[in-house]
Amino acid sequence: MTRAYDINYLDDAMSNVGAMLDYAVNSCGEDISQFYARFLSSGIARAIFRSNPKYLAGMSGIELASLVADRTGEALPGKEDYIDMGSREYWAGWTMAYLSWYMCMDFATLQSRGLGVRDIYDRYPALHEADLSKAVSYAVKRMEEFQAGGNLLKRARNNAGLTQEELADLSGSSLRVIRSYEQGQRALDNAGVENVRHLSRVLGCRIEDLIPINQNLS
Repeated sequence: MTRAYDINYLDDAMSNVGAMLDYAVNSCGEDISQFYARFLSSGIARAIFRSNPKYLAGMSGIELASLVADRTGEALPGKEDYIDMGSREYWAGWTMAYLSWYMCMDFATLQSRGLGVRDIYDRYPALHEADLSKAVSYAVKRMEEFQAGGNLLKRARNNAGLTQEELADLSGSSLRVIRSYEQGQRALDNAGVENVRHLSRVLGCRIEDLIPINQNLS
């Protein structure tokens, strides 16, 4: 199997994604799932997977966090430049970067298949001292168990670790509208491309993860 990029970049990529999440959450007070969704929608996650050396090794984790924030519309408060490499958040980002490289899937694809940062974060007590092969085994099992059926918006929201209320607040939609989409009372493919694009950015997924591929947006 051909990996996403050369193994020589792997340690830097893992360290930088780990430091990015540790800094955003523990120094700046961000929610890990919401900031990870911003990371996915910023274009930086995709650039890492596509072997862009600027993001693989040319920036620090703190610089990555600041750039994600700048690109997604809300700057981080200026905080001390401290990274705790032993934190749960650091380990979650570090592990997600390894899984993306090892499994040859970009971060957004992992999430769309049921493996979000919250899933790895929650496995910290069981896996953080284990060999990374254990994380790979968990990731494979998690994605295999992920149900293909059901409401696409609800699955994407659960993957992002958001409640309906949080999604409504972050997307600018009403809670009633979000519920109506998830309950099938309204068809999301009738919502308009800009509305669906905005939801996908908040959730850190692709538009096609919310709309069945054989349906058209108005």
